Amino acid sequence: MNRHVNAIAGRLSLRPPQRHSLEILDRITEIVPPNKAAELAAALEIIRSEYPTVTDFEREFPSLCFALATGVGKTRLMGAFISYLHLAHGMNNFFVMAPNLTIYKKLFIGRRSQVSMLS
Repeated sequence: MNRHVNAIAGRLSLRPPQRHSLEILDRITEIVPPNKAAELAAALEIIRSEYPTVTDFEREFPSLCFALATGVGKTRLMGAFISYLHLAHGMNNFFVMAPNLTIYKKLFIGRRSQVSMLS
């Protein structure tokens, strides 16, 4: 298991479904490393070989959807994903689209505290 997954899951007290989703993201980035020049069809086939429910990216870049029940903590999971991608892969720019400002503010404030905790 990636040390960043363990650190993030511990610091954010991720629930089992959240941790499992973070582990899936870790595995996907292991088998298809984040890369702007990635060949989409090849990446899709590699991911589909381990996660057959992934049928299409529906975009011109790798795009994944994680389905979690209401109340599990999708906003916290989004923060965990951002932290993971920053720590494990050096990504610094993220586009977050939220249905309202409440969720956006919750993520932004939580993200600042996560960075200080994990640094």
